[in-house]
Amino acid sequence: MKRILLCDSDLLTKLSDEVPSNKMRQSLVQGLIKGYKLDELCEIIDVEPIEYKRLTLYHDMDFIKQLILDRKEIDQQSENHEVISNKISEVFDLIEDLVDDEVDAKDDELYGLSHDCYPFPFMKYYINLTAASTIQLSERMCEYIKSQHQQQFQSKIIGLNFYGGRHHGSKSKASGFCYINDINLGISTIRKNLPNSNIFYLDLDLHYGNGVAEAFKFSQKVTTCSVHRFDVGFFPNAGSFEESRTGAYNISTKRGLNDESLKWILEEVVLNLIKKHKPNFLIIQVGCDGLATDVHKQWNLTIKGFNKVIQNLINDIDRSIPIMILGGGGYNNAETAKCWTHLTNFLLDSNFPKDINDFQNEIPEHSLLDYYENDGYKFWTETNSNPSKMHNENTIESLQEIKEYLLSL
Repeated sequence: MKRILLCDSDLLTKLSDEVPSNKMRQSLVQGLIKGYKLDELCEIIDVEPIEYKRLTLYHDMDFIKQLILDRKEIDQQSENHEVISNKISEVFDLIEDLVDDEVDAKDDELYGLSHDCYPFPFMKYYINLTAASTIQLSERMCEYIKSQHQQQFQSKIIGLNFYGGRHHGSKSKASGFCYINDINLGISTIRKNLPNSNIFYLDLDLHYGNGVAEAFKFSQKVTTCSVHRFDVGFFPNAGSFEESRTGAYNISTKRGLNDESLKWILEEVVLNLIKKHKPNFLIIQVGCDGLATDVHKQWNLTIKGFNKVIQNLINDIDRSIPIMILGGGGYNNAETAKCWTHLTNFLLDSNFPKDINDFQNEIPEHSLLDYYENDGYKFWTETNSNPSKMHNENTIESLQEIKEYLLSL
């Protein structure tokens, strides 16, 4: 038996569409999942606002106050200002604000709210619901885990939150398009609800999951492992495998990482680390900026290859371990939507198609179908079905060196 939970919120979708780095991405993601009716096979977590004070479970209060500063002039820049404003009035009606007259926009840069994380319309509400999505998914999963322990039966619990996965934010600073670190809030929520939990966090984004690694580097109950592109000057300019320590592992790769190399890494390194630390909760961040179709052009992964590796990992670990899957990077919006929809289908083992590696190629009729016009309204195209001609600089010798180093810690 398998229980799949999926976070969904019309308001959070609209708010996420305002994020400068991911304009309209969330509507494409949620829209394609619903277009294939995969949401009907999931238990929906209808994300609701939380008190802003709950964000201090990880973040500093002064940082939160800066994030939720009223910025009405910026809010009015949204093309959907009236629609979103009306929805916010309904949804946030009973949520207490944190008003502080001393907070001023002139301090934005101190908190990282400039450059790649500049303020955008309705940011304070996006912050709230993004944090709430991972917190509430964590709480629901913990409830089911406790219930199963009491009733002595086991079903596979998988939680999906493609709003989340913001892995660069620190306690008091936004960074790398990440205004808040929902992952750390989720981990802290799990630890609060299940004090004996032993959590393994796996980051598959192109970029190093520094915000999570830094937060738990001294924890005995949280293991972090990040597979990422590493090079001098490549954001966040950290995360070499030599910087690893027991419980905080960096699998730093070179340009051109392909499906075969990622499969080798997960089978030869990550699975061994999971067996070593014996977690009873697994969190996977599945950023799509490593796809060959992404604008970064640094890795050479395909949708099928990436998702098959994730599926294999899930199949290879103890079925009793609950798994939370979070979004992250991905800057080709249509391809990110396809990747996460395909992954959702993988995890559901839905009735179509019979071969889970395949997928209905005609994208179903839905409100955002026109966004796929350049793809001929097809799911699979020549571009996303195959890797590019990028050279894979990750040799078996270089990967073997990383493996030997990390498994010796």
